[in-house]
Amino acid sequence: MELIHSLLNSLGHLSPITLFLSIILITAGKSTIGISSFLPPASLMLIFIFSACLPLYSPVFLWLASSCGALLGSIISYELGRSIYRFPRLRAWAKRYQAKINRVQQLLKNKTHYILFISRFLAVFRYLTPFSAGLLKLPTYTIYITSAISALIWSAMFVLIATGVLSIAL
Repeated sequence: MELIHSLLNSLGHLSPITLFLSIILITAGKSTIGISSFLPPASLMLIFIFSACLPLYSPVFLWLASSCGALLGSIISYELGRSIYRFPRLRAWAKRYQAKINRVQQLLKNKTHYILFISRFLAVFRYLTPFSAGLLKLPTYTIYITSAISALIWSAMFVLIATGVLSIAL
């Protein structure tokens, strides 16, 4: 319990810029293929951080930071998917997820925007779907727009849960 209190105290003493950048990096990491698996679940991390920071920071501040990070993670995953054709060594790395990537690619061919939007709310697919869209070389502009909209809504959901406006049953 003392560890939690020390974490809460350290979050409260961060400068706004440091906190903003930290939230961006955390949410980007949870939305990036290869990094996400090394971090705790996004829902637990974000609700904990938001709950600790809400007395000191505006919900809009936290929402913008997490939205930027979520979008950045999707862009990184998408661009990694596109770049795999330029770097053959990355292909071996992607084989770890090959079965899931094949399934996501089938879904993306039929309902690109719908699948990309919904995948933001599903843990593993949060980074596999933009990665697969990059592998398929789907149009960048539409992928970025859909990712931005889903990131804004996904982040808002966590801020609303942390403020108590939305509740979840466990």
